[in-house]
Amino acid sequence: MIWAKIASDLFGLPAPDTGVLLLQFMLVIFLMEASNTALSFRTTLRLLENMNDVASTAARKRVTRWANNQLMGLAKLTLGAFMLSIGLLVFGSLVNVSVDQLAFAGILVLASVIAIVFLLTHRREPETGREHY
Repeated sequence: MIWAKIASDLFGLPAPDTGVLLLQFMLVIFLMEASNTALSFRTTLRLLENMNDVASTAARKRVTRWANNQLMGLAKLTLGAFMLSIGLLVFGSLVNVSVDQLAFAGILVLASVIAIVFLLTHRREPETGREHY
């Protein structure tokens, strides 16, 4: 994303569409969050790698289900945040903001960005039951 902006400035290319930049931003956040899930999944499977008893097999299935649920939930949040952002973009293009209302519009945009970042980065971990050692 940053390199594209620098290259467009250096080579005098036309600015990319706001929707494209928004999609790139959402994808970067999605991939960052998905990498956390993938690393946790890989670490847990590595711990269970050489164990073939019934409990380890059940644990592998639960971890796989957890990772699948995490990634699907993250995809839903990313899609929802993207659609909310596109909606705000369309709404913002339809509404005229006068100079007197710039502070109010800025506060609305900041609140929207904070809501989107919270939606994308707020992780929903499974509840922990009894601790097994």
